[in-house]
Amino acid sequence: MEDSMLLMALMKHKELFELLEKEGRHLLDSRFQPSSTTQESVCPDAASVCTRLAIESMLEELAPNLWEDELDRLVDFGHIISPELEMKVLPALLHGEAVNIDMAFMVYVAHERGFLSEQDKRRIVVCMQSLDLPVWHSHCSLELILKSLNDRLKHSAGSLRMPLPTALGKARIFNDIEEMVVCQVFKKWSEELCEKP
Repeated sequence: MEDSMLLMALMKHKELFELLEKEGRHLLDSRFQPSSTTQESVCPDAASVCTRLAIESMLEELAPNLWEDELDRLVDFGHIISPELEMKVLPALLHGEAVNIDMAFMVYVAHERGFLSEQDKRRIVVCMQSLDLPVWHSHCSLELILKSLNDRLKHSAGSLRMPLPTALGKARIFNDIEEMVVCQVFKKWSEELCEKP
């Protein structure tokens, strides 16, 4: 659930992101149940607010495109690399965990392309970690990422259709990414987020 909330927050709703950023740990500890006291949380109704904003944002994206006639979809964020990764490490990695690893990589892509500042990139990664979502996996190799991008081209009518955050709570679809950029991003992402033994 938290990965879907974060997905919509990054694509469409800065307020939702900021709430997850502030309340993420508390939301997990309370299992997304409303707080009984104001001392536990800055926003006692954070669980309800996060759930409502995430559902509304998701419906805004999905409802007009129920038959998927439009292939440019922001809800595909996190679903470029994750299908290949998920199949490779099943059942050790849950779907939402694979999606978040994909999102973490794409946040690095967005930063490399100048859409996100270093500070915003760090905020997003810290928020992911506060929600106990993985941001890196040893099986998510450069080869797997390149294969996933090539597969995406084949299955998306010849266009990459890659959603990327262009600011906190804003996003666009991109159809291009150079292999050199992917390699640079992979190196930085691995160096910064790799879990050292």
